[in-house]
Amino acid sequence: MKKGISLLLLSLLFISPGCKQTKEVVNEYNIVPLPNQMTPQQGRFELSKKVKVVTATCTPQVKAIADSLIERLSLTSGIRIQQTDQAKQDTPAITFVTREGMLPEGYQLSVTPSNIVITASQPNGFFYAVQTLYQLLPPAVYGSTKQKSAEWSIPAVEIEDAPRFAYRGLMLDVSRHFSELDYIYKFIDQLAIHKMNTFHWHLTDDQGWRIEIKKYPKLTEIGSKRKETLIDYYYTNWPQQFDGKEHGGYYTQEQIKAVVAYAASKYITVIPEIEMPGHALAAIASYPELSCTPDTTYDVTGTWGVFDEVYCPNEKTFAFLEGVLDEVVELFPSSYIHIGGDECPKTAWKSCAHCQNLIKELGLKDDTTPNVADGKKHTKEEKLQSYVITRMEKYLNGKGRNIIGWDEILEGGLAPNATVMSWRGVEGGMAAAKAGHNAIMTPNPYVYLDHYQEDPEIAPVTIGGYNTLKKTYSYNPVPDDADELVKKHIIGIQGNIWNEYIQNNDRRDYQTFPRAIAIAETGWTENRNKDWKNFCHRMVEEFKRLDVMNVKACRNFFDVNINTHVSDSTGQLNVVLETFYPDAEIRYTLDGSEPTKQSELYTQPFALKGHIDLKAAAFNKDVRLGIISHKPLYGNMISGKHFTTTPAMGWATGDIVDENDVLGKDTTTMGLTNGKRGNKASYTPWTSFRMSDTCRELEFIVNLDKPTQISKVVFGSLFNPAFRILPAASASIEVSANGKQYREIATASFTRELPKDGRKAYTDSLTFEPTEATFVKLKIKNGGILRNGIDCRKDTPEETIQADLYIDEVEIY
Repeated sequence: MKKGISLLLLSLLFISPGCKQTKEVVNEYNIVPLPNQMTPQQGRFELSKKVKVVTATCTPQVKAIADSLIERLSLTSGIRIQQTDQAKQDTPAITFVTREGMLPEGYQLSVTPSNIVITASQPNGFFYAVQTLYQLLPPAVYGSTKQKSAEWSIPAVEIEDAPRFAYRGLMLDVSRHFSELDYIYKFIDQLAIHKMNTFHWHLTDDQGWRIEIKKYPKLTEIGSKRKETLIDYYYTNWPQQFDGKEHGGYYTQEQIKAVVAYAASKYITVIPEIEMPGHALAAIASYPELSCTPDTTYDVTGTWGVFDEVYCPNEKTFAFLEGVLDEVVELFPSSYIHIGGDECPKTAWKSCAHCQNLIKELGLKDDTTPNVADGKKHTKEEKLQSYVITRMEKYLNGKGRNIIGWDEILEGGLAPNATVMSWRGVEGGMAAAKAGHNAIMTPNPYVYLDHYQEDPEIAPVTIGGYNTLKKTYSYNPVPDDADELVKKHIIGIQGNIWNEYIQNNDRRDYQTFPRAIAIAETGWTENRNKDWKNFCHRMVEEFKRLDVMNVKACRNFFDVNINTHVSDSTGQLNVVLETFYPDAEIRYTLDGSEPTKQSELYTQPFALKGHIDLKAAAFNKDVRLGIISHKPLYGNMISGKHFTTTPAMGWATGDIVDENDVLGKDTTTMGLTNGKRGNKASYTPWTSFRMSDTCRELEFIVNLDKPTQISKVVFGSLFNPAFRILPAASASIEVSANGKQYREIATASFTRELPKDGRKAYTDSLTFEPTEATFVKLKIKNGGILRNGIDCRKDTPEETIQADLYIDEVEIY
């Protein structure tokens, strides 16, 4: 039989013949991640007290897996099945069979109406087979109470399965916001259910040290606490605003041992991350002598970002790091220890006499030609970081461990045995793989789960970006045409949950799921077997499971995403609606009324004409699935038109980045003529223009294609001085017949009541006597100067700076 999965077979629905149930039961196979070879069969295996679990010749670990299956079925179905070494020939049985030579995490699962046979060579293979078995049962199997009314039977199927990648993981940052132990266990459970095998535990950072180190008690006495935490997004207010509440927490060594043991029982390796040489402020606040300025008093920071306070690479620091790692390796039996290595400013090292002397002693010099590892020129200070990483790697190698580091460890030369975790796009991982080093792909934005996944206007505050379930699922860590070295050395994929803006467990669930499940499928399922629509069909049942387990996942899957996009064929601006829920009907209204099952049915993109107050919802069998999505749209004479700007656009995202990854970036409208106005929720919809003392005005020119009568121009601008943005001070309109000679027809200055802090979006208009024009020029003057260091953070030496312009949407009527 042909290897792989037939989507046709997956779509076949089998009715169980001769069932004792009063209703017919449809065979469905809603397994995530998708098995790599699966053949649906007819019939179902019914659970009853007659069923036996056979574990003859199995190891104690496999018998423990069988015991857990028995206990879960008893808890949730009320059916108590017995374990035995041998069942009678006519007795329905679930038999565990050990077969040597199978892939370590691979398994076979054979379900017939009379028997279930689970075959594997290693305990983790049996464990994953049982996870698949659970997903063939009702979602109630994941609960904690009996549900006798559920359909306790399993569809017949033949599965032969093994993972695509050896490393399949999620990282949880507990430094920015501490996670209580209950959530850590819940998180590990979700990894196990979805066949992930690695929990990357980000335990130290500038905002908190979360692991007990007995040799250095101040790390938890001082470093685990910060006096307050930033309110709202980093650049919303200046001075930044804080909540005034102490935030703290750490894990004792006994708690860590328990977590590691629990994860191991689920065949999950816990990899700790101890950040170095940057992201070290919590440690330096505890022990200032670790810094380049040891006489300074430091505080654990309550804000986010990258900080100049880093470890000083002297013998005292190396002794400290070795002492920390001595205890870490005793707690974590993982073959890897993650040492960070990212975002380490070299400011302190450049002005530190010891560091500069060490650079001379080591003979480090600035590159004059690009480095072989990553094709970039590196400074002597970057090479000093490589020295730090290599030295710590040798220390850990001496203890039988290898290091993982973020892709900055490529800078200045890669440590000999290091594995690179590629986060700044895919380039770092590719460079490492081509150089013969193992790499784990965890690129921003695809697998960064702290990004927005639904319209920022309705979503809780995040760090930014826009990364939907569909976009996450689209990522392929190893392109099909990659060379053999890349295929060999890219060993896995990981999703990252950074916790700056994730303050509690419900928010962690919301940001992590369901996108983590897409990552799990990418890590397990061969790329040739992945299929977005099929994944969505299986996710319907998966959401029921998540609900049973009280996982507060993002529900955008059930909603309608509202987009606009220029048609390649006609050039007109179309409204595009999409829901991820399979085969759902989208019903919409244009007058602001709530859509019902009788409202207009969306069948294809339609032209945006005039102002509409669009509301849309997804329906299945006349039942509304999610929320009602709402977006006013502003069709006008230049909707969907190309334009030019002087100066050039800076932040030009095409409205929501890559338009939900459904349509690709709209390179025609670039957010300014797409019919959608900006809002104060985030920077995502806005287009930025950098202003300076020599350029204080934006010039926007659009060609109407023919002489057209116009009487009004509308545009939006943003107030956010903390991000160096002020709204427009004035504007003027000029028209031309040939695009060369222009004449001014309108001008206006704007007087505003500006808020004391935060963001505010303004919409301004210039109305004038009807005038004929073929070309229209809109000039927008910036909002004036900002006091550098008073209105915004001082990153440049000037006392005052020109405010930038953020514009969206330009409309002509």
